[in-house]
Amino acid sequence: MNSWYVVLNHLPDMLYGLRYTFLIAIVSLALSMIFGGLVVSLLRSKSAAIRAVGFLYIQVFRSLSPYVYVLLVYFALAGATGWKMDPITAAIISLTLLNTAYVAEIYRSVLLTIDGGQWEAAAAMGLSPWKTNSIIIWPQALRTAIPLLLNQFIVILKDSAIVGVIGVKDILYVANAQASITYKQFEYLTAVGVIFILIVFVLSRLSMSLERRLAWKH
Repeated sequence: MNSWYVVLNHLPDMLYGLRYTFLIAIVSLALSMIFGGLVVSLLRSKSAAIRAVGFLYIQVFRSLSPYVYVLLVYFALAGATGWKMDPITAAIISLTLLNTAYVAEIYRSVLLTIDGGQWEAAAAMGLSPWKTNSIIIWPQALRTAIPLLLNQFIVILKDSAIVGVIGVKDILYVANAQASITYKQFEYLTAVGVIFILIVFVLSRLSMSLERRLAWKH
């Protein structure tokens, strides 16, 4: 039991590290939603070459693990460009590049569910493609995408656990640091696992609740 008391004593420090975990996950999702929209616009282009660029982006950034991207951005990109970025910036860039591909796929799937007749109706009303997208198409798509985006946020949150390898003092970094001092790896990592399980459970229930509400309103 003394082993667990040691973990409990450092629990506030571990929970404090969650601020970095959530900061990175929230900013990465927000940026991925923006850039995901740009990528899906490439996929919907009339030009085969532009569609190929969007397709290539998705395939490349879905092919490797977050661990590889974090190391590439923090070490390789910084070394190649001379940009001395801080670990949090590198983590956000890495997870944004990766999850932009997944968010673009979410957008693509929900856009396919929208009746194509709405485009024809909007054109008959004299609406430009920009207004059709911003007023009619995307509001519907985003409403449908909300539960999927929340699920993606859960994925980003879990993936962000690896950013400690570049020095971000998140919850896992703090737990590993304390475990290396006390030699209580099992206890500290178990505590981190329980915390993540609780967070994911709450977010999953929220996602399911939103999905039911949106389905009911629809």
